[in-house]
This record gives sequence, structure tokens and C-alpha cells, in this order.
Amino acid sequence: MHTDDDKPLALVTGASSGIGYELAEQFARHGFDLLVNAEDDRLDHAVRRLRERGADVRAVRA
Repeated sequence: MHTDDDKPLALVTGASSGIGYELAEQFARHGFDLLVNAEDDRLDHAVRRLRERGADVRAVRA
């Protein structure tokens, strides 16, 4: 994950669906890079969608 020092970074837990995903999407739309976390397989799909928004996204499954 490469982050631009001038670009903000958000950490979002529960980011594979629901409120967590919606928060991550809002951050991505507003120019944030993301570190996202969830415990299920849906996280991979969420990461792909968030990257389509232009965010640099790193996922941690836990």
C-alpha cells in the first residue's frame, strides 16, 4: 500500500457490508485512502468496489 503523505487515511472496521461499508465508501468518495477490516469473505468484494472509487485500499481480515 502506497499512501500519499497529503492524502488522509481512514481505518474502517466491519467494512464488508452495512454501515461499515457505507462509511468506507464515503471516505473513498471524499479522497481518503483506506485500511479496512472484516472477518468474512465479502471483504474482498468490498475492496474491489472501494478501489473503483479511486482509493488505495488495504484489507486486513480478522
